[in-house]
Amino acid sequence: MWRFVSTLLQDPSRVRAGLEALIDRERKGTRGDVDGEAKAWLHRLAEADTMRRGFQEQAAKGLMTLDELEDRLKEIDETRETAQAELALLEEGRQRLEELEHDGKALMERYAGGVPEALEDLIPEDRHRVYKMLRLRVLAYPVCRLEVHGILGSPQEVCHYEPLSRPPPSRSSRPPGGSWSL
Repeated sequence: MWRFVSTLLQDPSRVRAGLEALIDRERKGTRGDVDGEAKAWLHRLAEADTMRRGFQEQAAKGLMTLDELEDRLKEIDETRETAQAELALLEEGRQRLEELEHDGKALMERYAGGVPEALEDLIPEDRHRVYKMLRLRVLAYPVCRLEVHGILGSPQEVCHYEPLSRPPPSRSSRPPGGSWSL
């Protein structure tokens, strides 16, 4: 696996292209104007708080029954929960994108274009860090095939080898695979 990754890192243009494509996909995965959407949800939260106070005042003045107040407060709580959940999703997306950009920059500065000898001398912890920066996920199939997914864009077949003994034929058209994130 490391031989595949170190060969990839020796081609900085391929790494950069994969990173840019992944960052573009992440940006497109967001729902448009993230800042504007966050402001809108914050406005809904503030509005819900104002409505809550207004309904409580109406109930205190006897203009609304306690049952009516309870119904209105439930609606407001649902609105608040939705707004908070949407804000959390927006924040998670922003953090993922920021982390991806940071990892991409670090990957390009530290490892991409590295000489083969320097890459071979990386300790296991550094190799693992590189795997994480590349967002690698490896699928191992019983037919002795490894497939790598990550910033590479389309899946890459890492190796295909003949085992000493053949596994029994599978009943399904596509053999099930195990998946590991590195």
